[in-house]
Amino acid sequence: PELWFIRHGETDWNLERRIQGQTDIPLNKTGHAQASAIAQAMAGLHDSLDGFDLQVSPLQRPRQTMQYIVDGFGLDWTSITIDERLKELNFGELEGSTWPELNARGLDPEKDPEAYHAFKPEGGESYADATGRVRDWLGSLTRPTIAVAHGGISRIVRGIAMDLSVAEIPGLRNPQWKFYRLRDGEIEWFRAQPAKEKGGESLL
Repeated sequence: PELWFIRHGETDWNLERRIQGQTDIPLNKTGHAQASAIAQAMAGLHDSLDGFDLQVSPLQRPRQTMQYIVDGFGLDWTSITIDERLKELNFGELEGSTWPELNARGLDPEKDPEAYHAFKPEGGESYADATGRVRDWLGSLTRPTIAVAHGGISRIVRGIAMDLSVAEIPGLRNPQWKFYRLRDGEIEWFRAQPAKEKGGESLL
């Protein structure tokens, strides 16, 4: 079914280029502005969300982002499905590490994406591991869906839907001021950049 995928707004750890994984970090001021802008952009694209399933990761940063959509369309949380399969990749002992620290260990999704896709941190999961639960989630969709989740999950969704190689997936971009629609095997991006906000980007 048609899928609208929204990445959560910015957090302080995004800004500091720290690996969040499943650590439950809230949105920062910029993240709230991005989430508000996304909700406004969605309102400009849809008169209502009747006919859509709304699903969200249980972590607070996507739930805070979804709250703006809930408020903007006059919905309540009884209409939202919280799905554990939409959690960000678990980076285990590496959560809280910065990208430079990760690169210093020889992990770089741009220089060696295949190795990064297969890498499994202590106490965590690899992209390859997480692909199973994301594929299972995609297979469970029965109606047009709006999902709010994470950067890593966004990449895996696109990898599955677009039949990408493992080397193509880790480096896929997903700015927090854009969201996309997957329909009939094609992807279309929509911009929701807050006023006076240049927009940042973090791989996780």
